[in-house]
Amino acid sequence: MEMPNFTPRLETVSKDRYKIKFMDDGYPGKDLGDTVACHPIYGIYVIRDYLFQYKKTKDINYQKAAIKVADAAIQRMERFKNSLVFWYKADSFFNSTSEAYYSGLTQAYYAEVLAQLYTSTKIDKYKEAAKKIYNSLKIPVSEGGVFHHSSKGPSIQEYPMSPNGYVLNGWLSAISSLKNYADLLQANDATVFWRENLNTVCRLLPLYDAPLFANSRYTLNGSSTIKINATRGNVELQEVNVNIPGEGMFELVVDSKKNYANYIDNNSVVQRGQKTFTKNHSALLSVLLSRFSYPEENEMIIRLVSNEASSLKIAILRPTYSPKINKPPQKYVSLEEIPIHKGENLVKVNIPWKHLDALATPTTFKQFGSKWHNVYHFIHINRLEEFYAITKDKRLLNYSKKWKKYVNSWKDLPLYKGLELKPYNKK
Repeated sequence: MEMPNFTPRLETVSKDRYKIKFMDDGYPGKDLGDTVACHPIYGIYVIRDYLFQYKKTKDINYQKAAIKVADAAIQRMERFKNSLVFWYKADSFFNSTSEAYYSGLTQAYYAEVLAQLYTSTKIDKYKEAAKKIYNSLKIPVSEGGVFHHSSKGPSIQEYPMSPNGYVLNGWLSAISSLKNYADLLQANDATVFWRENLNTVCRLLPLYDAPLFANSRYTLNGSSTIKINATRGNVELQEVNVNIPGEGMFELVVDSKKNYANYIDNNSVVQRGQKTFTKNHSALLSVLLSRFSYPEENEMIIRLVSNEASSLKIAILRPTYSPKINKPPQKYVSLEEIPIHKGENLVKVNIPWKHLDALATPTTFKQFGSKWHNVYHFIHINRLEEFYAITKDKRLLNYSKKWKKYVNSWKDLPLYKGLELKPYNKK
């Protein structure tokens, strides 16, 4: 069938950013020029759009188009344990990690939109698919899923990271979709689940506040590089861990460059059999730190063997923030110099928060046409207002008001000069 036009809003966003083009089975992919790639979340955008137009116009062609896209999306999903999952495959253009994963946000969106399609069509397969997709949100991270039960409550992980990312816009959007799914299908378990998740968000809201940047944070974790330098000779690195109080211990192993991961940079060390040594007295440790433990500090724990008495200098590449373009940090700051003796040593170093103001990146601005708009800060505000209207939880109201005041201050801050002060497409 010939697919009907999108609403003007989706048409504009597609032209500026999404570049939607239908694939042979009716699934909306992204036109990359030489190929059309499957993005798991695009099906949601198009189904929503067609269902909106069907509800508004009663034109059956919109409902048929929504069905076609939904069928193509379900066909591309795979069974995983007792669920249905749309994987971001390892070789996907849209997967910036090194392994296949599924997204808690994408799954929650599909649970909602297929529940909506069921209420529109009364076709049972969409209700059953929605339920199976919902089940995927209860599979623990340790089993390849997205459910993370932190020391402060349950959470849905948008994409796999260790320590957990707590990506705020994705988490809040997933909770919103779960609420709608629960209401549409009268799913009591889902109602309890979204409320528990929201309570965890509320407990963590102070950690997302970034007053130094008049902004909110996109996530609670962030990458940095720690450089260790032995003042005399090379040392053997037997075990390296980063400890995030309340979240756990995360081991660093030798690896090549990876996103959102803890590892020892393979180009910075020498490996001899099963042993790892510093190269030219030093090594680079890529660490994924987290604000989750605040005010307790993150801690590096290094077990090493030295052939002589020496000292170990430890420095961190201090994270920086740029609202438009992610500029890599340039400056190392010293953390500590620790004496080490001949033989085995256990080195522990805390990472002071004074070096980590920009860790857990404040929300940035995206380019739409010739203009730059902040997307996620406004999503944060809107979601907090949405849930305050439902729950009357004052924690949500307080931060929505505070973050709105930040927006009003942007016009006076050199950091945001030349950037748009309103959401994209907001008149």
